[in-house]
Amino acid sequence: MWKRILFVLTLITSTLFAKTVTLDEAISSAMKNAKNVKAAEKDIEISKLDLSSAFKTALPSVVYNGQYQKGEYERNMDKGKDFKSKTGYTQSIGITQPIFQGGSIIGAIKGAKIYESTYRLKYIAQTRDTRLDVVKTYSTIVKDERDLDAFYASKKELEARHSKQKIQLDMRLITKTDLLKTEYALLEVESKIIGSINSIKVEKENLKLQMGFTSNETVEVISFNIPDSLTENIDFEKDKNQAKEKSIEALIAKNSVDLAGVQKVIVRSDMLPKIDAFGKYGTFIEQKKYRDSIDDGEWRAGVAVTWNIFQFGKDYDRYKAKGLEEDRELIKESKAKDDIDLKVTSAYLDLLKFEKIKDSKHKAMLAAAENYTMDKERYDAGLISTIDFLASENQWRESRVNYNGVVNDYYYYYEKYRSLLI
Repeated sequence: MWKRILFVLTLITSTLFAKTVTLDEAISSAMKNAKNVKAAEKDIEISKLDLSSAFKTALPSVVYNGQYQKGEYERNMDKGKDFKSKTGYTQSIGITQPIFQGGSIIGAIKGAKIYESTYRLKYIAQTRDTRLDVVKTYSTIVKDERDLDAFYASKKELEARHSKQKIQLDMRLITKTDLLKTEYALLEVESKIIGSINSIKVEKENLKLQMGFTSNETVEVISFNIPDSLTENIDFEKDKNQAKEKSIEALIAKNSVDLAGVQKVIVRSDMLPKIDAFGKYGTFIEQKKYRDSIDDGEWRAGVAVTWNIFQFGKDYDRYKAKGLEEDRELIKESKAKDDIDLKVTSAYLDLLKFEKIKDSKHKAMLAAAENYTMDKERYDAGLISTIDFLASENQWRESRVNYNGVVNDYYYYYEKYRSLLI
């Protein structure tokens, strides 16, 4: 007795101090705290730094060069002076400005912009998927709680019937078998109650993880109603065409094609000359002493040209390979659009299917409730057996559970359809 009172008090206390959230609040919290979303944010920050670095490649660079050498034989250290030594110093500091790099710098900047765009799209995709996960978890909790209400209502009905049957048994109006059948039905309902309670507990733990709550926090959800016809305002053909051109998957596929084109340009730049302007100050001929290498420095400036004229066709082979990669990405983009078409179509057809099933299950639930009401009167009048009565009660209960399940699926497939358009 005391254990039961303690359990009830614990349940009441946890409920009082629980944080109650709406679906929108759960989604908002997950968007801020989900680890996958935070990781995607870091990818965006990294891509921004890579883009900044690509821009800076086009700017001048200052380079210091210092060298100390020691050889086996003595050598002249300076022209016009009879300095001989086995050791020597050179050092210089200079500025270099790229003038022409065959398009590699511009290609690197374009590539970095594409990477940044792709990571932004992946971030949006992660928030979209996080939202859909929260919707699924939250709506499952609501469904399980509605199922639990149905089981408790069924238990209440069966307990009332069981009490009457015990009196009827004492009056020898029914047999022991009838009472045992009702007791079996009661045990079955109680097992379903335990199953629903466990399912709710697990899903709430999942929701807390998604929202970034700590394990010792308690969360409660607020039930919500789902409109009868979610497909009413859907323009399927328009949605499908938009998804094929502007959805995240479509844009990522397009970025992959653009990136392959940029990489082809960068590889082509390896076959072209590179031109840099430079200005340097320092010693370019070895000095005997480190100090002399500082004092005897001179200015030099000019233009440097490098060009890999012949490498047995290695660069050209790489260029052709990048061209084939671009063709491959074009094929993959086309396939991505086909996949989007199929996914959107499949999700829409599932939505239509569940809308019809929902309507039929609702009618079945109303019919089962009406049938159970009549069968209770028939059973009390002795017109039907205990088996028939329990079958009617079970049908009434299961019709409510089935309806809850199909409504949950209907809402989830609507949200899934919407997510495919983003």
